[in-house]
Amino acid sequence: MDLSCAISSHLRKYSEFHIDLNKFVKLSIAAFDFLAYMPNEANEQIDPKLPRNSNDLKPNRELSNLIADLIKGAGQRWYPTVYVNPHEEIEDIKMQLTESAIMRVYSAFEVFLDEINGSYSEYLVQRTEEDADSKSILNMFRKYGWPTKDILYLLPLFKFYNNARHCIVHQMGVANQSLIDISESDEYVEALNNWPTVIPGGQLSQPPKVKKDEKLVLEPHHAITYSDVCYRIVCEINKHLINMLGAEYIVKYVAVHQIMKADKLKSPACRDSYSYIKRILAEEYKIKNVCFSELRMALENAGIRRKCYQKYNGLLIKYNSNKRGQQ
Repeated sequence: MDLSCAISSHLRKYSEFHIDLNKFVKLSIAAFDFLAYMPNEANEQIDPKLPRNSNDLKPNRELSNLIADLIKGAGQRWYPTVYVNPHEEIEDIKMQLTESAIMRVYSAFEVFLDEINGSYSEYLVQRTEEDADSKSILNMFRKYGWPTKDILYLLPLFKFYNNARHCIVHQMGVANQSLIDISESDEYVEALNNWPTVIPGGQLSQPPKVKKDEKLVLEPHHAITYSDVCYRIVCEINKHLINMLGAEYIVKYVAVHQIMKADKLKSPACRDSYSYIKRILAEEYKIKNVCFSELRMALENAGIRRKCYQKYNGLLIKYNSNKRGQQ
């Protein structure tokens, strides 16, 4: 089996979250701008490098009336709300949206780490006490015996956004001294200047402006950057996790959870359990070049080959019966 591109169920779930967060932030901000600005009648393309022209903003009264109508017509039994400074309200909502997205990233990543630590504790090679922020990631890698060199460039930004999240939740968004110290550290500045962007040759968007005892000036792209940092760490964990577990573990997991414990088969069904497991390994786990002899051996070693075969045949009869009934 070729595990070079394999993905765990943990990575798959975090990837879905990462994609959804991108959509949530980008579509929300685009909708706010569509609401706040006058229509572009000339259909000219907006240069993302230039700030939007304040002259293109809708007049306050027009925007306030539009928002009132939209609230009233939202189907939520709401009365229309009139805002004196609707543009200021929209900018405030953008800030709240960004803060909310940053908190969601933190929570999703914590759930991911909890799943890994809770599911594979028997693979620990050493046990150490947990520290805060980036050190807990380093500890996690060391506890499982994974090399840390490929995540070191991520840790300064990871620690910065973790602390920014702390300020949002516990300090009403006001920067503390810890965040100031991180933003002024050589490691953080170097990480910003040498960040490997998704598009080669690009440059990371400017980080939040941090001033002591002042509220963080956050932009929506900061939440996406935070999620990207966490996603890269997740990908590194996935790579080491796959190598640690091995092919037989994954085959057994698929057989147990998608056949032995399943009430029905996922469409399309296959002629036998081996073909079905092979399809799932290829489509969901991105495992290539799977041989039936390898599947047979893995299931035999797990002591479930015959039971898996019998359970699959029962599910296949049920699947074909339901399919005929729908015709």
